[in-house]
Amino acid sequence: MIKPPMVSGRLRLIIVCLCAMLPLLAACNKKRREEQPDRPQLTPNVAMRDVTFHSAALNRDMHYRVILPATIAKGTKLSVVYLLHGGNGSFRDWSNYSDVARFAERGLILVYAARR
Repeated sequence: MIKPPMVSGRLRLIIVCLCAMLPLLAACNKKRREEQPDRPQLTPNVAMRDVTFHSAALNRDMHYRVILPATIAKGTKLSVVYLLHGGNGSFRDWSNYSDVARFAERGLILVYAARR
């Protein structure tokens, strides 16, 4: 039978303290991200809309951001690209931290969905 390695009392205390601090650090990071100002990187030829709708299935309001060409000729069909942020991100992340809005100038509709 293989015996697990012995962990000293001091090392055990350090491990317990680190494990206890992880949720606190995660909460601090989330709060810091929520406090970030909304500064979308847009170009003059695109329009942005933040939309909220109530999801009956989730029983809560859902948020998403849409960026599209500023002018669209009547009857024009455009492709839609759905962008997901991942992790603890926000539906604002793609437009705030990248220049992805430039693709809307080329005839794409970009939709950034909120998490959960």
